[in-house]
Amino acid sequence: MPPMLYFDVCSVPIFMIILVAVFARRMTKGLSNRLYITLLVLSVLSALSDIIVESVTSSLPVSDAGVVVSLIAGYVYFIARNASIVTYFFFVFAITGTWYRIRPKRMKAILLIPFSVIILTVASNPFTGLVFTFTSEDGYSRGYGIIIIYAICTFYALGGTIYLMSCYRFIPKNKMFPLVSLYVLSMAAVVLQYFYRFLLVEMIATAFSMVLVILFVLRPEEISDVSVGSLSFEAYKSELKKILLTKQNVHVAIISFTNAYELRSYLGEMRFQTYVAHVIRQVDIMFRREHVFFDIYYEHPGTMYIIIDDPKYDVEDAYSRLAGELMRRSEKAVSAGERLTAVACDLMIPGDLSDFDEIIRFGRDYIQQVPAGRVFVKASDIIASKDYRIISNMDIILNRAIAERRFKMYYQPIYSVERGRFISAEALIRLFDDEFGFVSPGLFIPAAEKRGVILPIGDFVLEEVHRFISDNDIASLGLEYIEINLSIAQCMQEELPERLAFLSDKYGVTPEKINLEITESTYEDIGSVMQFNLESLSGVGYTFSLDDYGTGYSNMQRVSKLPLKIIKLDKSLVDDMASDDGMSIVRNTIKMMRDINKELVAEGVETKENLEYLEQIGCHFIQGYYFSKPLPEKEFVTFIKQHNRIDA
Repeated sequence: MPPMLYFDVCSVPIFMIILVAVFARRMTKGLSNRLYITLLVLSVLSALSDIIVESVTSSLPVSDAGVVVSLIAGYVYFIARNASIVTYFFFVFAITGTWYRIRPKRMKAILLIPFSVIILTVASNPFTGLVFTFTSEDGYSRGYGIIIIYAICTFYALGGTIYLMSCYRFIPKNKMFPLVSLYVLSMAAVVLQYFYRFLLVEMIATAFSMVLVILFVLRPEEISDVSVGSLSFEAYKSELKKILLTKQNVHVAIISFTNAYELRSYLGEMRFQTYVAHVIRQVDIMFRREHVFFDIYYEHPGTMYIIIDDPKYDVEDAYSRLAGELMRRSEKAVSAGERLTAVACDLMIPGDLSDFDEIIRFGRDYIQQVPAGRVFVKASDIIASKDYRIISNMDIILNRAIAERRFKMYYQPIYSVERGRFISAEALIRLFDDEFGFVSPGLFIPAAEKRGVILPIGDFVLEEVHRFISDNDIASLGLEYIEINLSIAQCMQEELPERLAFLSDKYGVTPEKINLEITESTYEDIGSVMQFNLESLSGVGYTFSLDDYGTGYSNMQRVSKLPLKIIKLDKSLVDDMASDDGMSIVRNTIKMMRDINKELVAEGVETKENLEYLEQIGCHFIQGYYFSKPLPEKEFVTFIKQHNRIDA
């Protein structure tokens, strides 16, 4: 092998290794990846054709067959090599998130005019010999027309470099050098090769640049989710930042798989990922058929983000067709009962939202505000709702409420079936904001837990309830105790027993007048600190209730071992009593709880029929709107006096 071929020969395995790695890691999604793959293929063709030409010309004269082969290889080289320069030029627009600037066909046509000059020059070469000639006696020799090609390549290289520099805001500093390196190293190699014909370093310089790009720019571990064959959520966030910086108008179609957790548990992780990969492939096929520019991103456990670079595209119509196609194709791919259920949302950027954090939060939370039975919503409808405005401003609302003590305590009476009167109540916190009005506990309590501010809210509840008991002498009202909900964070606090002891002394409230409620989800996550707190508090006289029984996975053995006095049946079980099966479940649940000496409270009772049936089957206590909604302190005291006939 001629020494001058060493560099070209070395470049081929580098290109091939990168190409294999790209496909092995499923880096085939997204415009940047596709252009990068195109660039690799063109580079391989360039290197191989260059090797052929130089191998044939290493010994003269050349046979007639060798001349033909070399001529073909020469044309392949000039077309592939110059096409790779243009491909990288377009790659720059894709990787900087500014493809929208050249999306119109007219813009692409303008940018391709210089390349068309190269094609025409190469195409005319058989008649003019402008670019190169190849004869049996003299072998390969360049023509003066090659200067035209070098000049045009320099135009693309300088233009791409200048454009990269102008996009410094969209590209992290550690990625700028690898992106510029292909231009710098390639042009340096071209100059060196022009003056020193025997140094064929152009392709090896390109190979090194391609390695830098995949290691520091594309970075498969950052932008690709190989488990499902799509772009990753990190890549979505990166692209989103570019879109916002460049002020593009795009659709983001968010598809959330509502039963992802259940299906993953049923199928197992590997089969679930295979199924999701199948769904993503079908989405990819459909959008390609639509001839729109799009990229698919995936966030575990089950949310797809599809950025569609066409603000006029009808996402709702596309999703209706997509849902039908997925339904048909899933029948062939998976067994019955293993189908994902999904809800889609069409988010316009920047029309609906233009803040990065808010867009990310919206993609994760919007599903909670989709009306039951809907499979498609527009983000604009959700964003216009009061609940969304509250959620978006929750940090302000919570900080204001905690600093200015804007919370209020309400009390919902609990009726004793055996005694025929109200003997307790559940303390429920409410939040009223001057700007947003009533804020549902279903919104602010989960938000407070996520933001780590649930403890001061819990302290407010404990203090207010102790004060209420002390101020109103609840025994004189016929009440035995007040129920207080404890959050998981409170249960995990080692200082909880001391905090309650302090309040007991401060307000003169004995532990027997307090019943502490923990939810079934809290009970499922019980740890050593929580166990110690429950046992310590139970030992000094506090009683405990298990709230929301029937919404989790409690078993009777563990329920019987906890220091629980009361089990509260969730409203969902009470609502299900409209059916015979629902009645049977409630009846047997109450029987089991009575057998292990637990008292039962049925929550959410709203009808006389439910009340009478619960009384008949032995439920101890009734709580719900049938008797009363939660009431402010003064109204609650008045209600209890009237219904317990205290004045009489």
